[in-house]
Amino acid sequence: MATQVERLLILQECDRRISRLTQEQQDLPQHKRAIEAQLDSYKQVVEQSEDAIRKKTMEQKDLEAQIEQREERISKLRQQQFDVKSNDDYKAMEHQILTIKQEIAGLEEQDLELMESVEELERVRDEKQQLLADEEQSVAEQLTRFGERATSMEEELSRLRTERETLIVDVDPDWLSRYDRIFKHVGDFALVTVDNSTCGGCHMKLPPQIAHDARRLDSMTTCMYCGRLLYFIP
Repeated sequence: MATQVERLLILQECDRRISRLTQEQQDLPQHKRAIEAQLDSYKQVVEQSEDAIRKKTMEQKDLEAQIEQREERISKLRQQQFDVKSNDDYKAMEHQILTIKQEIAGLEEQDLELMESVEELERVRDEKQQLLADEEQSVAEQLTRFGERATSMEEELSRLRTERETLIVDVDPDWLSRYDRIFKHVGDFALVTVDNSTCGGCHMKLPPQIAHDARRLDSMTTCMYCGRLLYFIP
């Protein structure tokens, strides 16, 4: 016939599995938030790339507008040259046209640099979008696994809780009450072995009498330091 210690050891294993699964269940939302936050960081990088492209594109449009304005100015000056009466006025207009053409050349050079910059930004953006797509797929797969794991854990916890109800039927109420209080307090092993006169829970050296009493499987012996129940394996 099983002793109370042996019954409690079986119960303790069941409780520790329940405890581990419960903790994993509680940690699951945090893990989900972590991978979703990682995905958000990828999205932000893509958005930043898009913003940079939009900014450069607007700068390009502004330059093109400035070029167009200057070209229109040249066209008007050309028209006005037909109406001038003196050679000096004609030359003055020609000088203005030359100056404007130089300005246009400088603006076109800036426009070319901006165009190359936009092309590079688009290349980087495309790379980031691919990384985002890969991350979205990875996150989707992880979330699916999380969902499956959550279902599996709930089923396992339900089974273990039912098993626990069956196990406690054969445990003495006094032993069970003491065990439950200790397990709730320490959160892991409420029942520990005595090894070389040392508590298996807190690892403190036990007085000889307590180490001796732990050999008796029909009575409760507790560690004077951590309060755990003690038992001895020959």
